[in-house]
Amino acid sequence: MLSNGHLVIAGEKQIGVNDSVDVLRFSGQIDPRAIQPGNQVASAQIANVRVEQKGRGGQADAQQIGWLSRFFLNLMPI
Repeated sequence: MLSNGHLVIAGEKQIGVNDSVDVLRFSGQIDPRAIQPGNQVASAQIANVRVEQKGRGGQADAQQIGWLSRFFLNLMPI
């Protein structure tokens, strides 16, 4: 609980397909009065939201930018 009474929430989900694993992480802050029956919170009631996706495996490796492209982007950013 934060000093203003808001709650910090976080969650993680791993999705595995073949040899690849995607990890989705979510965090944010909510006012406890926004909690509905069943411990549900409307997405519009979440403040300071952070969503992160990371992958492991062949698919994630294929989507990463190569070292040469990264070098040229540092020289001449788009």
